Amino acid sequence: MADKGFRHTTDRMDVDRPRLLLINKFYHDVGPAGGVGRYVVQEEEDLAAAGWDVIPFAMADEHARPSRWDRYFVRARDYSTPRWSPGDALSLLWNREAAARLEELIRTARPDVAHIHNIYHHLSPSILPVLARHHIPIVMTLHDLRLLCPAIHMLRRGEVCERCRGGRFHHAVLGRCVKNSRAASLLAAVETAHQRWRGIYTRHVNTFLCPSRFYRDKYAAWGFPAAKLQHLPNFVDLDFWHPDRLPDVERDAYVYFGRISQEKGLRTLLDAQALWEQGHIDGTEARPPLCLLIAGDGPCLGNTRARVAQLGLETVEVLGPLDIEGLREVLGRARFSVIPSEWYENAPMAALESLAADREIVGSDLGGLPELIEPGVTGELATAGDPQSLFAALLRAGDKQEGAARRYAEAHCDRAAHMVRLEGILRGLLPA
Repeated sequence: MADKGFRHTTDRMDVDRPRLLLINKFYHDVGPAGGVGRYVVQEEEDLAAAGWDVIPFAMADEHARPSRWDRYFVRARDYSTPRWSPGDALSLLWNREAAARLEELIRTARPDVAHIHNIYHHLSPSILPVLARHHIPIVMTLHDLRLLCPAIHMLRRGEVCERCRGGRFHHAVLGRCVKNSRAASLLAAVETAHQRWRGIYTRHVNTFLCPSRFYRDKYAAWGFPAAKLQHLPNFVDLDFWHPDRLPDVERDAYVYFGRISQEKGLRTLLDAQALWEQGHIDGTEARPPLCLLIAGDGPCLGNTRARVAQLGLETVEVLGPLDIEGLREVLGRARFSVIPSEWYENAPMAALESLAADREIVGSDLGGLPELIEPGVTGELATAGDPQSLFAALLRAGDKQEGAARRYAEAHCDRAAHMVRLEGILRGLLPA
């Protein structure tokens, strides 16, 4: 993607343009950066086109995009395994390097407002007092539940759990809720307790943006100030995902695409597909099964393939990771998509991209998914973790009025409209 004029040789900036400090642990959209990374890249492009100077601050990992500001980026640390050094553990709680680098960047770039995405672990809340000291207002998008619970997915042994509510974070340790490791769970519990008891986020952040109403209400119920929580739905590139840009092929399948991990409910999905191959529901013969295409990568990719073999499924193709064009090819074959998540989803990009491509969604009845799925119109809902319920929803799917899903996306997920709202929120915090 074009850098929209961001590669300059000096630090001189147009003083008449508002200056946004755009902060995320990743400054790219590769691999673990996921949907948040795509959002950050697109936000930079759109706000730059709208007349903002955008100043990124992130980790200097191997995929970081070139920037005139990347000399201020923070050393990358790997928290993907629970085997960390004492220095890594301390940095996770309070990253002194990130605070110092941000201090230098602010003195040079002199931003007007900051938009924060995911900073925990790699950047840490150490940067928030730095922003406050320079009187820089902060907007933060809440992409997940990490500020509420030590376990990002709020799961305990594969089931939704809210035992940590009210500061009882020791339950995460008892349940080994983080990486199935007591040490990792303890460190995450200490991190969450530290930021909650000090009120680091609630004191310093002016506005929290919530992509789903469910997240807005959940954060308010767990003690975040309701007045600081705003619902701002995610967007999708309606042109790129237009159904006319999908290949014109036989629609003989349905598709799951996204992260291949436990919380996504793929085991339940495969069990539902096994029921479909058996051909009966409540004693009634079902129509022949569609082929299930599974696209994506993650820690359970190997287990998913093994489960397909164990169940002897003949109508499942595990495709593994695909590039964006490959994904569009797969959606061309799909009558609908499926998101059988067993955690509190927010507003997943897979759902928005499906709707934009005029593919209805079969999804679980948890988190923000019911906000996107109107049964009989944009998709069907199933009870999370229940193969029979999911099987029944799969049978109901695929025959909705053509164009209904696309119309929903155009009305609620437009990129330009989203950025207008975001820019209004940011400008509302600019100094007079």
